[in-house]
Amino acid sequence: MTSSELLPKSEDVRLSCAFIPDAEKRGEVLVLFAFLEILRDIPERTTDPLMGEIRLRWWYEAIEEIEQGRAVRYHPLTEALKAMIATHDLSPKDFLDLIEGQMPLLDKGALRIKDALGVVDRGEAPLFRMAANILGEAADLTDIARLHGMTRIKATRGLSDAGEVEFAHLKREAQKAAKNLSASLMPLALPSSLADIYWHGRVPGPLTKRFRLFWSFVTGRI
Repeated sequence: MTSSELLPKSEDVRLSCAFIPDAEKRGEVLVLFAFLEILRDIPERTTDPLMGEIRLRWWYEAIEEIEQGRAVRYHPLTEALKAMIATHDLSPKDFLDLIEGQMPLLDKGALRIKDALGVVDRGEAPLFRMAANILGEAADLTDIARLHGMTRIKATRGLSDAGEVEFAHLKREAQKAAKNLSASLMPLALPSSLADIYWHGRVPGPLTKRFRLFWSFVTGRI
């Protein structure tokens, strides 16, 4: 897995996944993040919701081809996902639901918290669950996924009714969940250690970013 299309653009995610010692599993987890990232890019790159829906539908049909054992349309990600679904017994239906869950993003403008949570619970939540499966553990990472996903949506799209109270709740629940994580799953939670910076509209510098991720991994706290 060397194609740049198999890697997420998010440096936060790439740096966090560097703490996964097994190179093959690390590459597979990165593929999951790259897949969600490419879906999230579609609404940002299209001005017409219909065109965005067509592009999301392309990915939906590609996963259906994998599920049905038919010839799969080519993309580096479809090839990688096909192999991962077979190797780790991942459910194609989870991928289909993930794709459908991104539809609300085709409408431009800031989201309300309820709508954004719906997107995250069908996006980051199953992604984190599948990543944990790949890393060999079953774990409920919903609260960590919510902090990660909601922060990203707020930073990129905006949340019309989210403020300090909502962030405090998301962070508190994610921190409680992180306390129970094993060292092998901790890399999935590391990007959330930067959530407060992004939530408040700032961008962490390279040294701050690396120190926070490292310290979070060492302490097991986000």
